[in-house]
Amino acid sequence: MDIIYQFNKLKPPKFHGGADPLKYEEWKRKLENLFEIMDCPDQYEIALITYQFEGEVEYWWDIVKPRGNENPVTWERLIFWIINTISEMFRG
Repeated sequence: MDIIYQFNKLKPPKFHGGADPLKYEEWKRKLENLFEIMDCPDQYEIALITYQFEGEVEYWWDIVKPRGNENPVTWERLIFWIINTISEMFRG
């Protein structure tokens, strides 16, 4: 619980999804900086990141997140999925 308190105290930005890669990059950079400041253990990052999802990206995460015995998602994998989803939105 201490890590959640520390994370929230730093006022992390929410992420709403969408097709704007600049908004995504700004959000990603801010979170990476927060994790560096916090010296956040890797095992907490995905839970803290996805807690910041709102709106359409929250629904998207509910569909793609691992369940049961599936391998957990890494930060790199999550970023790959988000970038691909944004790219698809631009093409669509």
